[in-house]
Amino acid sequence: MLSQLFNFTSSFADVRDRTTLIAKARWLLLILASLYAACAALFCLISEQNIPTTPKQLTIIGLSVITILSYNIIYHFYYETILRLKYVDHFQILLDLLFVTILVYCSSSSASWLWALYLLVTLEASILLQNRNEIWLLGTLGGLMFGGLLLLGYLNIIPHINLPFVDPELHYKPLYLLLKWLWVCLLNAIVAIAGAALMAAIRQERKAVKKSEAEKVAFMESAHDLIFHCTPDGKFLYVNPAWQNALGYGLDELSGKTVLDFIEEESKNRCMDEFHRALRGDKASTLEGHLVSRYGTHVMVEGSFSCTFKNGRPESMWGICRDITARKEAQEQLHHMAHHDMLTDLPNRFTFTDRLIQAKALAKREKRLLALLFLDLDRFKMVNDTLGHAVGDMMLQEVTNRLQSCVREVDTVSRFGGDEFVILLVNPETIADIERLAQQILKKLGQPMVIDGNELFITTSIGISIFPNDDTNTNDLIKKADIAMYQAKANGRNNCQFYCPDMDMHAQRRLILETSLRKALDNEEFYILYQPKVDLQDNHVTALEALLRWQHPTLGLIPPNDFISLAEESGIIVPLGEWVLREACTQALGWQREGLPAVRVAVNLSGFQLERKDFVERVKGILEETGLDGKYLEVEITETVIMQNPEFAVNILNQLRDMGIHISIDDFGTGYSSLAHLKRFSVNTLKIDKSFVNDVDLNDTDAAIATTIIAMGKILNLSVIAEGVETEGQLDFLKKVNCNEMQGYLFSEPLPADKILELLLSNKQL
Repeated sequence: MLSQLFNFTSSFADVRDRTTLIAKARWLLLILASLYAACAALFCLISEQNIPTTPKQLTIIGLSVITILSYNIIYHFYYETILRLKYVDHFQILLDLLFVTILVYCSSSSASWLWALYLLVTLEASILLQNRNEIWLLGTLGGLMFGGLLLLGYLNIIPHINLPFVDPELHYKPLYLLLKWLWVCLLNAIVAIAGAALMAAIRQERKAVKKSEAEKVAFMESAHDLIFHCTPDGKFLYVNPAWQNALGYGLDELSGKTVLDFIEEESKNRCMDEFHRALRGDKASTLEGHLVSRYGTHVMVEGSFSCTFKNGRPESMWGICRDITARKEAQEQLHHMAHHDMLTDLPNRFTFTDRLIQAKALAKREKRLLALLFLDLDRFKMVNDTLGHAVGDMMLQEVTNRLQSCVREVDTVSRFGGDEFVILLVNPETIADIERLAQQILKKLGQPMVIDGNELFITTSIGISIFPNDDTNTNDLIKKADIAMYQAKANGRNNCQFYCPDMDMHAQRRLILETSLRKALDNEEFYILYQPKVDLQDNHVTALEALLRWQHPTLGLIPPNDFISLAEESGIIVPLGEWVLREACTQALGWQREGLPAVRVAVNLSGFQLERKDFVERVKGILEETGLDGKYLEVEITETVIMQNPEFAVNILNQLRDMGIHISIDDFGTGYSSLAHLKRFSVNTLKIDKSFVNDVDLNDTDAAIATTIIAMGKILNLSVIAEGVETEGQLDFLKKVNCNEMQGYLFSEPLPADKILELLLSNKQL
């Protein structure tokens, strides 16, 4: 009880604490004053000195003591009750000044030793009041009350109380009284100034501390990091709002729970190790782990512990951790983006190579096969250039879906970029299985696609390399599959080719051709041969097909199959095609001017020429430049090119028809045309592919196909021409089924322009 009564550790920031502090000091002063009075009375009794007091004076002293005790009890124990009263603190200071004055009077006024109590009351005012002027005013009031007491005694207005050892004459010495009053006033002023300054400094410091604490609290309350405060055994003392929001618990719900209860099982050991390191005072490191919320979800965090110590013993533990769930998801997303293609979400080249290395090691250990299928879409650039990259991207996504539907989960489909895909086929049983899958892919991709309202067709060329048969080096396996893919393109596209060593020579030759091709047009290495098309009824020449040839200065004559695809891939096909068209038109007009019968000249068009927006204008410009009438020009377009984008082809063909140009579908029967499409195309002639003509007199299937095409052409009022006719048997069959025209070595091989001139002049019957 006494320890609580005389515990002076109070906060000056709180009004209640300040008043309680003064009340405690007053209790102590009363006790000390009582002890002092008892000792003084005892010494007087021993020294046989009498203290002349009257009952009236004793009554005043007694009432004063009772009054001090009463209001001190009120201020100490019932301050909240009187706190709402205005100037309540000022009132107790005035009471203290009054009763100090009474004590001074009762202790012989001018000779009293208790005048120092005025200094204590002034100090009391500096503690209770914050206004510096009020402190000085009350300190001045104390000095005036003491001066008034001395003056009243000097004028005998109030009787003197004479104490032993005090000279009664002191009450009537003006100089003594004045000097003493001035001394008390001076000390009182010093205490008022010093007390006010000291308390102002204390309050300012307290205010700064409070502001700092408030800022720290505000920081913790507003921090996005998860902050918690706990005892050394892990019981929670504080958790900030971010912690509460992340885990779904309020501070009042954490009673009886410890930090360990919220740590995921797999992370507990690591977290507890760091917790104990902090308790030992060791430097704790940052660690990652999972916290479990009240909803069962896991929150990925990164954080550390720190411990506060008191007298060398752990007092409390602080933990701060950051929710890195979003960051981890972002990192995983970036990792995924770094290892996958953005458009198709397939593994990219980097990931594919890594999987190939692992699969190769496994295949080597188990002595199994491993195959790489390198795919390149045929004429994909035409889709991008005619319909836009958005449609092209959707086509690539559809291709991705179809490829994935063809392979197993253990296999890997990767996009290397552009329209190149590579498939890693793990543990195929036989070579036949690999080829069967490649054929399945060709068939799957060959089916029509409806993209953004457009019916599109795409084919692909596939090159295949096999581990360990072809190579054991990762990069070389990919390279050899790529070489085989180019061989597939050279073989007419839409087929698959297995790598063989001979292809390396072809690849080297291909590189030389590609380099030479860029200079060949400028060096005038190209020339044109013409092959007649003949009407079967009267054997007259109906048209002459312009066939491009390349005479390489060192490699000799280069077949078209070897360089046309290179020209298309490199973009040279556009200027080269225009050169052929211009040369053919010029030659046709030249024959007419020499008085020969007017015949059409037929020019083969590449899909890459058709995709150019100014293609029709360029054809029109060449006709105007050469002076050839459009009805003497025939363009041959392969069925595959037309069906790759039928909507676009209809528009181009209609514009060419309006110019009077004759239009033929070349290689008919190898693509995907239907009667519905043929009705829409402005086509004049169907050209049966020579693959169906070769055995038409020997093979019933080829005969049925050729017969069907001819019959369909008749129904649609289209002329039908068979190419590649080389035998009399083929000729007899075609006459029997009423084919309109024929073209082939049986009638004439491709001839230079001067030979064609002789042919036409001699009016040779073919």
